[in-house]
Amino acid sequence: MSTAAGTRRRLVLAGGTIGFGFGAVIDTVVFHLTFQTHHLLSGYYDPYSLDGLRTNVMFDGLFLVVTLGITLVGLGLLWRLVNGTAERFSTRYLLGAIVVGAGVFNVYDGIVDHYVLDLHNVVHGTEAWNPPWVVVSVLLLVLGLVLLRTADGPVLTADRRQSE
Repeated sequence: MSTAAGTRRRLVLAGGTIGFGFGAVIDTVVFHLTFQTHHLLSGYYDPYSLDGLRTNVMFDGLFLVVTLGITLVGLGLLWRLVNGTAERFSTRYLLGAIVVGAGVFNVYDGIVDHYVLDLHNVVHGTEAWNPPWVVVSVLLLVLGLVLLRTADGPVLTADRRQSE
């Protein structure tokens, strides 16, 4: 038998995992592979040499596979939760959890990858874009928390279903 708190935790875990993985997928596809403003290991392999670029793109691809796997794990957790109950879940609550997960990834990326490990910067050759990246990442995390806080709850009751 599941409690409301248990359901809330499971929904936040599923949504957060989806958001963490999907946030990384978006970052990799948009910034690493499409615009090529940075690569996963451009702090170690010169992205301006052919060998360095090839190495960076290979690691970007491997990172993309891992983050797609994380996203799929989150979707599996959500599938299991939704199919284990007849309750209807709040879309806003789930969206909040997903945005929190994406925010957590971006804050981690901005602080750990950019500053602590020095794996890469937001834009090759300059650290100027790192602080705005962290600020935007924190704002994304705050937005997710606001969505979670302002949602009625993870599960919609019969009264709320009728009013929608």
